[in-house]
Amino acid sequence: MYLAHIISRTRLPYPLFFAVTCSSSYLIGVLLALLSGDLHIFLQEYGFILLGFFGFISGFFTFMLLKMFSESLSGIEEYIVLSGDKWNILKSKIEEKATSKVYWLLFSFWMIYSFYEIFIRGVTWWRRDYNFQLIVDVYGYLFQGFNGCFLGGIFMTLISINLNLAYREIYSRKVFNNSIVTIRGKKKLSKFKKLVILEVFAAAIAAALAISIWSEEFLYTPIIGSLAMILPTAIYPHYIFYRILSRAKEDRIESLEKRIEEIPVGEETTIGDLLLFNKLSKDLENARNVKPWLVDVKMIFQLLGATGASQIITLIIEYLI
Repeated sequence: MYLAHIISRTRLPYPLFFAVTCSSSYLIGVLLALLSGDLHIFLQEYGFILLGFFGFISGFFTFMLLKMFSESLSGIEEYIVLSGDKWNILKSKIEEKATSKVYWLLFSFWMIYSFYEIFIRGVTWWRRDYNFQLIVDVYGYLFQGFNGCFLGGIFMTLISINLNLAYREIYSRKVFNNSIVTIRGKKKLSKFKKLVILEVFAAAIAAALAISIWSEEFLYTPIIGSLAMILPTAIYPHYIFYRILSRAKEDRIESLEKRIEEIPVGEETTIGDLLLFNKLSKDLENARNVKPWLVDVKMIFQLLGATGASQIITLIIEYLI
């Protein structure tokens, strides 16, 4: 990702980088308003502050999620069917899926749509009574382009498309062995659990801000965009990991049953065979009792809580504005 290269060149931690760039983009607007005598109007435009914060959380969560995804892949290497260079090559391909440049299409779409609304239809979410309206419109277009279309587009593409494509790649390549459904194996998936929870939480926060900024002027557009972001994020990862764990569960049950059938019976049975039979029988019972869900009931409530929190935040923001 080109943005990652830029951040590495600055040598700033990515949270600080986005805090500086997004706040600076707002301060440029303050300076322009001051020079044009519109400062008192501009400072009343809470939408610019919210959009700057939207850009910050979009960039912040994008890099946090990518970092967590990479760590999640590294944390389950002992349960991977491949080893050595083969796994490293496949891991790189999976990570490439997560950092696909599809976001340029989304960025281009939102930039064209914004240009049409602002400069052709004359519809904006900021006020239309500035002394130098054209300057404010150009600034608003660029400000929205950076924080909303670019950073927001990268974030939206990541959680609704790229990460889901990466999960799909994990499933289609049959990455895990069947030991992933053991108690210890499922514990190793804890980072993936946290990743999925954070995805939904971040999407809920971004959706709340998007609706607060754009819904008044653009009606259903931000709501539709938010749903297009939240629904794939809230549903697809759980479905994919359910398929992964269900397949591993079936394979493990079949493998254990086959091993039990191979144990000698009758006079040929030894004490070691009996001990092995008891162990395999216990493992088989545990395998049959495994629930092939990545997220348990407690975490499902956390997901619902995150969604509910986004709605509460939206109501609070609308009340304050």
